Amino acid sequence: MRRIVLSGAPHRADWLLRPLGQGIPMLLLGLLLAACTPMELAPITPEPSGHRQPGQVIWHDLITDDVESAKRFYGQLFGWTFEEHGRYTLILNDGSPIAGIVPDKKGAAGPERSCWVMCLSEDNVDGVARLVERIGGQVVKGPGEIARRGRYLVVRDPLGAPLVLMHSASGDPEPAVPPIGGWLWDELWTSDIEAAVTFYQSLGNYAAQQVNPDEDEIGYWVLMTDDRWQAGITAVPFEDMPPQWVPVIRVADPAAVTATAAELGGRVVITPDHPLGGGRVSLIEDPLGGLVMVQSW
Repeated sequence: MRRIVLSGAPHRADWLLRPLGQGIPMLLLGLLLAACTPMELAPITPEPSGHRQPGQVIWHDLITDDVESAKRFYGQLFGWTFEEHGRYTLILNDGSPIAGIVPDKKGAAGPERSCWVMCLSEDNVDGVARLVERIGGQVVKGPGEIARRGRYLVVRDPLGAPLVLMHSASGDPEPAVPPIGGWLWDELWTSDIEAAVTFYQSLGNYAAQQVNPDEDEIGYWVLMTDDRWQAGITAVPFEDMPPQWVPVIRVADPAAVTATAAELGGRVVITPDHPLGGGRVSLIEDPLGGLVMVQSW
C-alpha cells in the first residue's frame, strides 16, 4: 500500500482548483461530537475476531447532514449497499460491513456538510486520554462507551486533525488484502510533518519510516506496527486546507470511477492523469464536501 504520489512541496498555485476545506476544524469538531452522541452502533467486526493490533485503522464513519444523498452517491460509485440500524446506517461492500454513516442534524454552518472520520485501535483508551494533552494534542470528547462498539476517545492532534481512538468490543479486523471497494490506506495531510510524526509515534507506539527521502525535502512518512504499514503522513497539498485524515478506497479503474463521480454530482479534485495522480490515484469530493481518494493497486 505504498502511495507516495501525493507527497511533495505544498501550496503550489497550479495544484489549486479552488480552496478546499475552509472552516473544516470547527465543523469537524461538531460532527465528531455528533458521531459520539448516544446511539447503538454496529460492532467493528460482526463476530468476535480475537485479534487486536493497537495503531491499526479499524473503521471509518461518514458524518453527514444528508444521509440519503450520501447513500445515493457512494452506492452508485462503489456498489456499496446499506443497512439501517436505527439512526445509524451500516455500509457494506460485497456483503461485508466496512463503515457507517452517522447523521448530523445540527445544521453546522459552512459548505462542508460531510466528512470521513478514521478510527484507530487503542488498547488503553483511558490511559491515552491522560497522555494526549501531554504530547500536544487535545481531548475533544470521552473517554466514553458506545453500546456494541466499544470504548472511545475523540481527539485532535497538535495540528488540529481529528480522529477517534477505539477499544473495540468485538476485536479488530484481521489484516487482509483490501478488496475492490474496500479501504486501501489512510493518509494524514498535515502542515507540520515532523510534529505529526512525533505525536503519533508517542500516541500509538509506532515506528516511522520516510519512504522517499531522496525525492524532496518534505517526503512521505509511513507509520508502522510490527513492520506492518498502517498509515501515511504527508504535507497538505492545498492552500488554506486544514490538517485532516483522508481515506483511500481501492478501485480497479480510477479514471472510470472519477468520471462516474462527476456524473453523480461529485467534484474531481485530482484526476489520475494529473502529475499528483501518477496514473493510479485521484481525489474526489462528494456532493456534500467529504474527501476521499481512489487508487488502483
